Amino acid sequence: MIWRLLIFSFYVMSQIAFGAEDSFDSLLGKGKAHLRQGQYYLAVDDLQSAQTLAVTPPQQAQVKGTLGLVHYRMHHYEQADTFLRQSIVSGASDTQDRTRWMAALAELQDDRGLNEDASHWYAEALKLAGNDQKLIIGIQLGQAALLPSGQRLAELSRIRGSLGRITDPSERARYFLNIGTQAQHLGAAGLKLAYNSFEQARQYAGGQQPRLLAESLDGLAQLYEGQKRDDEALRLNRLAIQSAQSIEAHDLLLNLEWRQGRLNRHQQRIPDALVAYQHAVEHIEAIRQDIPVEYHNGRSSFRQTLEPVYLGLADMLLAQASQQNGENKTLLLRRARETVELIKQSELEDFLGGRCAVHSSKNALLEAIEPTTAIIYPILLPDRLELLVSSGSEIRQYTQPVSAATLQQLAQHFAHSLRKGKDDIKPIAQALYQWLIAPIEPWLHQHQVKTLVMVPDGVLRLIPPAALHDGEHYLIENYALAISPGLTLFEPTPLQQHSVKALLAGMSEAGSVVEHLPPAFLRAMAGASGRGVDLNDAPLSRALPVNEETGDITDQARKIELERDVERLLKEPIFRQKIKDQLSLPGVAQEIDSLKREIPNTLLMNDGFTVEKFKDQVVKEPYSVIHIASHGVFGKTADTSFIMAYDGVINIDDLEQLLKSEKFAKQPVELLTLSACQTAEGDDRAPLGLSGIALKAKVRSALGSLWPVSDEAASLLMAEFYKALSHPGTSKVQALRQAQIILLKKKSMENPFYWSPFILAGNWL
Repeated sequence: MIWRLLIFSFYVMSQIAFGAEDSFDSLLGKGKAHLRQGQYYLAVDDLQSAQTLAVTPPQQAQVKGTLGLVHYRMHHYEQADTFLRQSIVSGASDTQDRTRWMAALAELQDDRGLNEDASHWYAEALKLAGNDQKLIIGIQLGQAALLPSGQRLAELSRIRGSLGRITDPSERARYFLNIGTQAQHLGAAGLKLAYNSFEQARQYAGGQQPRLLAESLDGLAQLYEGQKRDDEALRLNRLAIQSAQSIEAHDLLLNLEWRQGRLNRHQQRIPDALVAYQHAVEHIEAIRQDIPVEYHNGRSSFRQTLEPVYLGLADMLLAQASQQNGENKTLLLRRARETVELIKQSELEDFLGGRCAVHSSKNALLEAIEPTTAIIYPILLPDRLELLVSSGSEIRQYTQPVSAATLQQLAQHFAHSLRKGKDDIKPIAQALYQWLIAPIEPWLHQHQVKTLVMVPDGVLRLIPPAALHDGEHYLIENYALAISPGLTLFEPTPLQQHSVKALLAGMSEAGSVVEHLPPAFLRAMAGASGRGVDLNDAPLSRALPVNEETGDITDQARKIELERDVERLLKEPIFRQKIKDQLSLPGVAQEIDSLKREIPNTLLMNDGFTVEKFKDQVVKEPYSVIHIASHGVFGKTADTSFIMAYDGVINIDDLEQLLKSEKFAKQPVELLTLSACQTAEGDDRAPLGLSGIALKAKVRSALGSLWPVSDEAASLLMAEFYKALSHPGTSKVQALRQAQIILLKKKSMENPFYWSPFILAGNWL
């Protein structure tokens, strides 16, 4: 009996073990398949599940190495670096896999501009490759990419001559594609090699490898398009589309259909071009979450690589609309606007870190607004500005002959001058007014519009519309103004004033929060002096003295060095006190004191405004207003945006978790006010922080400023805003307008520097 039990137990345990092994292999296989198909988030899910089942060192190395490849394709360079190094150092994987991980790490370092590291890892990979010709040639192609242009062409030609050693046709096709792509980037000198290599790749791919065939035809079509040989490019491009469609390769099809649209448009085949552009947009939407986005010099790769596809479609729809009347015109204008909405939604998704963070309320702003409110929707195109203005179901189109480049340059100049309080702003404010407001003014007067909801695009997010000037008055003197990041992101429902209660949180002096600030942020403060601009030489401005050009630090060694440096500095009492002094906001005490008298409240001040006390208080009762008078910093993404409490930082994810609790399910927070927030100058994504924080934290609207002003101006504006808001029938946007006009009429604060940066994002009612 005992033996039978032992045998049965052994059988059960062995089945469990074999089942786990099968599950691991299955998940690893699925992860690799999703990687090949460009479905990166699905790949991560499968591989993370496989990681929990990886019990042997080789299994763990396999998962980490593959995760490294996935994160590399997603442009998550730090995670990729970590996983690839772990898989290499473990030594548990077989020689071929270790060689591949080393080559991938080398390629990663090349992409990060770390050429010496890349050379080192390619050399290490070559040592392990032995006589494996497939691995050797792959590594040599990577090494060729590190060479200067003149040397690279010769090396690529040499490698091309050695491809006869590769017997597998599909492998040979991949290497020819690599050579063709590298040669293509060498310009005219590499043209012949690029053409021959793509043609060879096409032959070896044949009909058995549709993806490789589509990629080789894509390369050839691109060469012909570059030479203005449209007919040949179109023919090859159609063949590539057919091949890519057979495997639903959305990542290839979006570029192929985009080219099809460009070529057809160039040949004046507008209906065909429209269809192709629409298909390209659909392919982007199908894989949007898997398309990696990078940020360089204040701009996202999304704007450079994907936005032109959406704008190309919108451009043609708007051009057609300009020649139509009646219902046909309205339908075309709506289609164009919906296309541009996809850009805005994608940018917010990138900022917030995922699609689930952005929920669209379809047509919420289009049909359900009050009759005296108009939506202004500017679309910046290469050769013109299109203004779409709507109220209710009516939508009108106004075309202005100003290029996007001209408008962007002037808007950036205006934003910079406003931030610095310069005296040259009125001529620029009037020029922008003539382009953005003057064309639609007769329509606004005809419809007796009192409130304008601006949906700014790109660089226009950097300028407060309140400061635009018609030659006699600022725009805020004629209209209440609200900002929305998109048409369908906020529900326009009135403020329930009878139940208003506020949570007031303020920090006039900093505590141990200095120990929790990002090292790069602290280092920038350590090297700065002063408190930013204050036009009247007031003792304090709310501007943090940080270098706004610090950027992201991607070099792991530099990051570790920086963290150690800051850790050392924080141990010095003088340094800690300097940072605390720089973070002090004496005017906040006065601001909070004024607000206490204007609105029923619960107060958290200084050492009472800790992270834990704030979290505890938020969930105690459903506040309709949360007012935070402390430094808020909006960076490139939600991950680099935070609010300072006395003893720590509150990031957007923290707020999201708090404000989507059951307490707020039926009665969301009406208004989140950040009276000392700060955005990076010149970065047109930074203003998304205010809208992003409202969206992610599920609040109806957010009030903040594009740049910080003096303590006195901020305190006065906030007191006047809540005083006006307490009057029955006064909307949030009307209350803000009244407060801004009070500051404007004060001689000491008439410069737009003081009153114009305050913007209301989201629900304006």
